[in-house]
Amino acid sequence: MQNKPMFLRIQVLRLVAAVLVVAYHAQLTALSYFGGSMPYPLLDLGSYGVDLFFVISGFIIVFIGSSREKHAAVFAKRRFQRVVPLYWIVTTLTFVLTHIPGLARNNVSGTLHLVQSFFFLSWLNGAETYPVLNVGWTLEYEIFFYAIAAIAMALTPRPWLATAFAILILVLTGQGTSFFLQNPIILEFVFGMTIGAYLYDRRSFPWMLAGTALVLATLPVSGAAWRVWMFGLPFSGVVALAIYADLHKKYVGTILPELGNASFSIYLVHVIAISCVCKLGVIVVPRMPVAVIIPVITLLAIVAGYILYRLVEKKLIVIFHRRRATVAVRALEPVV
Repeated sequence: MQNKPMFLRIQVLRLVAAVLVVAYHAQLTALSYFGGSMPYPLLDLGSYGVDLFFVISGFIIVFIGSSREKHAAVFAKRRFQRVVPLYWIVTTLTFVLTHIPGLARNNVSGTLHLVQSFFFLSWLNGAETYPVLNVGWTLEYEIFFYAIAAIAMALTPRPWLATAFAILILVLTGQGTSFFLQNPIILEFVFGMTIGAYLYDRRSFPWMLAGTALVLATLPVSGAAWRVWMFGLPFSGVVALAIYADLHKKYVGTILPELGNASFSIYLVHVIAISCVCKLGVIVVPRMPVAVIIPVITLLAIVAGYILYRLVEKKLIVIFHRRRATVAVRALEPVV
């Protein structure tokens, strides 16, 4: 195994997951604006790119928690810095845009809804309730996962085993319910964690694998558990193969991993970008075939996300990195 593995193929898979979701929303939104029949039926499966994100997230948390962020406080702080500031910025932008007359197509959000979105609690309003930035529902699961992992890191020397079993118990007691805290989709974090445990916590691996298999055996291939069987498990195999390839052969490309670095920004801003392009499109090119519009707005949404990454997300990363570096330097200074 390499001393400092570069999981560039995982970055490529993050891009794939983001593009799947973007293309799905591009087709859905384009049809609502321009009408017509669905030109690309397979894009209807693009929403399951989220499942790929969750599996990757499970692996990445074990990877960074076993190397760079071994302490619970450091882990929690850096997860907050990595996710929350950019999410708050895009959520605020969405909130403002939906309150401009003529832009919002649905009911606008109130202040309470904004606060719930900021603190990842919109799920308290029910299974069909979304945050102000609708794709933020996945981040509510991510933050929930991070919270369990941080608590486990603070309380036990086997945090990945403890995190996995906490999630497995929740899903087991839910028996396939769509309720947020027991939704089988959170098993996909455990899938990724189990892959990570094989590399970084070999003692926990067999227990995590056995526990996951037992809980899966109790779930029906229907309802809320359907996507776990149909997409979560296959995507886990894809992630495992990508990791194996990264550990045995260096990835030589640069463009796709770079776009993969921007996947979070692409994911967050694509809904706004797609809506803006569609609103402009019905005015400028109202008769353009929807089959042409969909790939165009998908590409433009990806470009918008990459611009957000370069102008905002990357600068946020640099700011927080500098603060950490300053603290480290000060820690080495002699006491006067």
